[in-house]
Amino acid sequence: MDFAAPLSDLVKYLWGLASTPLGYIYNLKDNVRSLDKANENLKALSEDVKARVEREGGGGGAQRTNQVENWLGEVQEFEDGACQVLQEAGERDRIKCLSHCLPRNCWSSYKLGKRVYQLLNEARELQHIKEEISDFTSPLPPPHQVLEMPLDKTVGLDSSLKIVWKWLVDKKEAGVIGLYGAGGVGKTTLMRRINEKLSHASHGFEVVIWVVVSKQVNEDSIRDTIRKKLNVKDESWEGQSQNERVRLVGEVLSRKKFVLLMDDVWVSLDLHKIGVLHPSLKNGSKVVFTTRSKQVCHHMSADETLEVKCLMPEEALALFENNIGKSSIHSHPEIQELANDIVKECKGLPLALITVGRAMAGRENPDEWKHALKTLRYNPYELSGMVNEVYHILEFSFNSLNDSIVELCFLYCCLFPEDYPIRTNDLIELWIGEGLLRGTNDVYSMRYKGEYVLRTLEMACLLESGGDYEGRYVKMHDVIRDMATWITRDHGQKENKLLVIENHEDMSAEMILKWREAKKVSLWGKWIRNIDQTPPMCSQLEILFVRETNVTVMPKGFFDSMTAHLTILDLSHNKHIKSFPKGICNLINLRYLNLSATCIDALPKKIKKLTCLRWLLLDNISKDILIPTRAIANLPLNVFSKWDGFMKGTNQVEEEEMVEKLERMQHLTDLSISVKIFQSPNLRRRIRRARISNMQNNLTTIVINYSPPSSGSFSHLELLYLIAREDGDHSRKRTSSQQLLLPQSRSSLGRELRAVGLVLARARSKTSEIDGIGHLPKLRSICNHTLFFPQGVSFGISNCPGLKKLPLDSNSMRGGFSIYADKHWWAEFEWDPAARVTFQKLSLDGMATSVEEQMTFGEAARKVKDESFPYGIRIEFLPHNEAAGEGVSE
Repeated sequence: MDFAAPLSDLVKYLWGLASTPLGYIYNLKDNVRSLDKANENLKALSEDVKARVEREGGGGGAQRTNQVENWLGEVQEFEDGACQVLQEAGERDRIKCLSHCLPRNCWSSYKLGKRVYQLLNEARELQHIKEEISDFTSPLPPPHQVLEMPLDKTVGLDSSLKIVWKWLVDKKEAGVIGLYGAGGVGKTTLMRRINEKLSHASHGFEVVIWVVVSKQVNEDSIRDTIRKKLNVKDESWEGQSQNERVRLVGEVLSRKKFVLLMDDVWVSLDLHKIGVLHPSLKNGSKVVFTTRSKQVCHHMSADETLEVKCLMPEEALALFENNIGKSSIHSHPEIQELANDIVKECKGLPLALITVGRAMAGRENPDEWKHALKTLRYNPYELSGMVNEVYHILEFSFNSLNDSIVELCFLYCCLFPEDYPIRTNDLIELWIGEGLLRGTNDVYSMRYKGEYVLRTLEMACLLESGGDYEGRYVKMHDVIRDMATWITRDHGQKENKLLVIENHEDMSAEMILKWREAKKVSLWGKWIRNIDQTPPMCSQLEILFVRETNVTVMPKGFFDSMTAHLTILDLSHNKHIKSFPKGICNLINLRYLNLSATCIDALPKKIKKLTCLRWLLLDNISKDILIPTRAIANLPLNVFSKWDGFMKGTNQVEEEEMVEKLERMQHLTDLSISVKIFQSPNLRRRIRRARISNMQNNLTTIVINYSPPSSGSFSHLELLYLIAREDGDHSRKRTSSQQLLLPQSRSSLGRELRAVGLVLARARSKTSEIDGIGHLPKLRSICNHTLFFPQGVSFGISNCPGLKKLPLDSNSMRGGFSIYADKHWWAEFEWDPAARVTFQKLSLDGMATSVEEQMTFGEAARKVKDESFPYGIRIEFLPHNEAAGEGVSE
């Protein structure tokens, strides 16, 4: 019997069932398996296509073809549908073979089977389309969405532009980039340069969006600007709720590789609330913003930040010439030199250079230039354009502080001369003395608040920070100082309200007459040699500085006209003043008196008349000064400081009597003093700085407890000198550079001593001073546990043969550190021999006698052992390798 024909007919019949309702049900189980496999294959193909596009467009000059873009979109839609169907099929537990029985719900099985069958056909079609794709990428033209902006010729931004462009194009991790700097420094101009380059270069971004944020943030306006750049139609936008608009912007941006340029950001913005997903490695998009506050960069989690700084002198002159025209400068031989002087007065601030340049354009008479230079130096707000085009713009930064205390503290800096390094400790003490840091009666809390205010002003780019061998300081840019002076003088309406005098010529009778309108007067600098005139009635004067002058005496009756309101008097650093100006005792409202670094030999008993005095500073004053202790004891002092940074000797009898009186002063909380006794537990909790000499030989431990103040503890100690004998040679050698850092943690510490000259100081960041110990032959240890120090700290160690370890290890010193020590000390020091270091020889005065060499610590140790040196060795432990180092052995 021939069975071939009936079998063939049966196969055709059964195959036909696959596309019939019965076939959808009968083949469901097998088709689901096929769909699952097809889905995985398409996923793999999709990833391969994306990888190829990435490779071909990796340089930023190509983009996906429309065919690839459409195919990837269809694959994504297929995957979404397949996943849903496969999930539904997985939940069915009654799919059975036709030979057994049909599922109970034949209709649902039919619908599912039909959908599976259709998806299989779609999968085959998508695979076929992919095989026909020949070009996966096409050249990327400059994005037509970039906003073209007129851009004048710019100067001095090339290096900054190069850095930002590298972050934009090459550094994928830099998703959010913050550009910060003072007002008028050129942030917007830099942003425009970035925008311009994006409009002409091949970079891989599909859309570039420019948004001006401004001080009054309007999130809906920002979203509206973005959606217009994305070509979202009005009909799709109008009538939508805020949440729907956020979703719509987010949906469109999620399909784009974009750059969002946000100019003039004053406060932190939540990008998600606008509809902007945070840039990531996956989407490759970027957000760049400008701000006047470094703090905004932190709040917006910027991956990279760049400070836009003032121009260098050559760049500043070029920008000035661009705005004035070279023909004007070369019109007269004198004008070139005058132009250079005017440029110097602008201190590299582009906004000021442009404004002054435009004001001088076309002026070819040297007398006009001389007038402009004098005006810029003494009354800059009178120069054309300075108020409207410079000060008002800079004043936005001042007004944005939104804190009256911070604003007053900022304006206080006008009392200091131009370009003067204002010591942070001095400035904070003046703020406290005048009562600006109100809200607490605790001097130490006020100091912390002062540090917070300083940091606020630095991050707002209104103060510049720095440091040198004397410690930390801040400066005001000259143009910002001019703006602050203009504000202090009631926006230029009361010129004599603040007087800062640096020249002897300004001490004429005519100038002195201006004092009657003044609230603040500052006489400052070596050019002031004499004060010949007694000022008129200064009924409004509140603050008087006479600092760092060559004045010898104050004329009789000089202070008589100031008794009404004078609260701050600073006569410090006048080395030729030897007698106490007796008129001071009549200043009954005086709260702050600074006589530091003068040669005054005695204080009068009448000082007790200063019944409002809270601060009395006598630092680095004559060691033999006579202080009427009973008169001082009757004053309501919060702060008394008689501190000698040069370690000069003291008079024992006077000190003993003074300590006894100071101990009884109820208001005294902050004390800096040198004494020859070690007692008075009640006084210890008030001490901030102390030099204790002539100690008992059996003293072995001093406990410094940073817990809440308690009787007998040094709860506020910052600096401590311990001197066992008044050896002249040793006392002369001990300077402020001999310091050992205390830990930042507030825990009880033990110090093992029987010896000479240990100096302890709290950790100070941003200083370059050498911190160390010296002349302690019996010192065995510093602390019984590891301490944490600021990055880059330096230790100086001399004549301490018993000290064989330091309270640090590789974990606590990840930031790198340096040690200066002699050859014999290095022979005992232990550290990981594989750690990378730099090695340098030193002379007796600490100067380098060789170039730095990089090597391992093991090699450095052998070098110390095998070679002879004139004095000592400096070894710097580099940060990137000390993770391999081990702690110092116990």
